[in-house]
Amino acid sequence: MSDNAPSAGNQQETTLVKPNLINHKWGILRDYTPDISRSIDKKMASLLAILFTDATVSPKYKNSWRILFGNTSQVLIDLFTECMRELFQLNEERVKIRMKKDGFWIAIVNSKAIGDYLTKRFGNFRTLRYKNGEWPKAKLPLNQLIRDNVAVEFLKVAFSCDGGLCFYPAKREGRRGDIKWLIRTIFLSCSHPGLREDYLVLLKSLGIQARNVLGDGKIKIEKERDIRQFAKKIGFVKGVKVTGNSKFWKGYEKQQVLNLMISSYENPSCFYNLSKFLR
Repeated sequence: MSDNAPSAGNQQETTLVKPNLINHKWGILRDYTPDISRSIDKKMASLLAILFTDATVSPKYKNSWRILFGNTSQVLIDLFTECMRELFQLNEERVKIRMKKDGFWIAIVNSKAIGDYLTKRFGNFRTLRYKNGEWPKAKLPLNQLIRDNVAVEFLKVAFSCDGGLCFYPAKREGRRGDIKWLIRTIFLSCSHPGLREDYLVLLKSLGIQARNVLGDGKIKIEKERDIRQFAKKIGFVKGVKVTGNSKFWKGYEKQQVLNLMISSYENPSCFYNLSKFLR
């Protein structure tokens, strides 16, 4: 799937498809003709990050596609909706949104043309292993993301969807009493081994070293220099909160926890006995 896109400075249009009105027995319909010569802008980079993490692009019946995104964050649901509507000139009603009883949001777009466009240009978005044990041939569009200077936007959204932070004190006994330190890790969960390698390449392009932890299925950023670089260059989408999987930080914004993590390098002892760590 070649993608001969122009340079990033040539981004004039605001949509990636050209809508043509068609007379149909059901009325006037839009036909989306893919324009695969386009470079990747920030909106498309954000959408791709969502599609490669918490969303699915799957066949709907024989002749259509379903693009489904599920998340607990309404902020991310709104971002998905915004990207789909602006990139593909969708009317408001084309993005169907509902909330389940457990607070989980689902946004759905059914479209043959948009599904064809995404899969023809970017390939397979499936990240889970098939029943036969094989991994999907999914791959991030690394060259384009780096060339078009949108790696930051892609990583910000990807880490906001499937990433998080570990930030808490640890200790062990020493000869003169307990020895204390802080665990600081930024991680991205991704079961697909090839995609984890792709994420390492993207991070490295921004001067950030990370570790591919096969046993956990995660990318981990652990060194102070790299954590600081992540905070400076990437960060998290504003308003996205830590989920219930975190023992200490549930309900806090991910960016807020990252800011605290950075400030802890200046005076770590102030963080050892925070009330939340003593519960």
